[in-house]
Amino acid sequence: MMKKHLKKLSQLAVMGTALVTLSGCSLFGEKVTIEPASVGKVLTKNGFKDGTYGPSRFRLDPCLMYCDRLITLDASDQPRFEKFQLFMPKDQLSMNFDLRMTVSVDMDKIDDIYNRVPAEKGRIDILKVYQTYAQPIIRDVARQIMAEYSINEVASSRERISTELQNAIASALTDTPLKLKRLGLADVQFPDIITKAKEQAAERREQIERERAQFEIQKITQERELAQAKMQRAIDREKAEATKEVNEILSTSVTDKYLSYRALEVLEKMAESENKVFVPVEALGTVGLQQALFAEQTKKTSKQSAN
Repeated sequence: MMKKHLKKLSQLAVMGTALVTLSGCSLFGEKVTIEPASVGKVLTKNGFKDGTYGPSRFRLDPCLMYCDRLITLDASDQPRFEKFQLFMPKDQLSMNFDLRMTVSVDMDKIDDIYNRVPAEKGRIDILKVYQTYAQPIIRDVARQIMAEYSINEVASSRERISTELQNAIASALTDTPLKLKRLGLADVQFPDIITKAKEQAAERREQIERERAQFEIQKITQERELAQAKMQRAIDREKAEATKEVNEILSTSVTDKYLSYRALEVLEKMAESENKVFVPVEALGTVGLQQALFAEQTKKTSKQSAN
């Protein structure tokens, strides 16, 4: 009898264990893990428990029929970008641009996400949260603000417009469970007609700069040539004035007496030479001197013939 009783108890225990296994119940609580940059809430048969769990590992409560489940949510900063093709009313042209931003979960509004966004396989997709709450607002606000500007204003004031967009979108997201950390206007693609106009304007500016540079070079060259011409005229003027002064000095200082004095100096130097015939200057024009010179020359010729 005892053996039969033990055998029955053993069979009941096996059946109980099988029932627990088949029903998904856990007598010791399921082991769960919340990864870094995530949060979790425990879903019971009556709804979510109050409070959230940060990155950790723990066991859920033991259960027999209705077991608790852990639902996690990615709470990390999310890089997002939105592409736009927007008709610009002021220019009657279309322009493409991107908004690049970082959004994150507002930890004070976690319950709104858990209560309104369904989970798949125990995890709420943060992209679905973004698409549900943030994306429509971001696109609407961005279109409203950008449509107020002309294409040229966008090109010249991108930083200011980025700041305006960030402030406006951040304010618009305050009623959602997401918040904006940063935003920038990027990859602006202007219409071809605007791009060509800007390229032509840049070419004109470059041509003007080249002409200005060439003008400056010519100006410097001409200024140098003018300075050289002025300097040469000054030199020529000084030379002319010096020549004039010399002539004036000569015209006033060269007299008959001075000329006679110079003639005597020349005769004095000639007298020092051995090959000479000394003739007074005053006698060069007399008949007597000419006869004397002729007689002296005749004597010399006779002596030479005798020898």
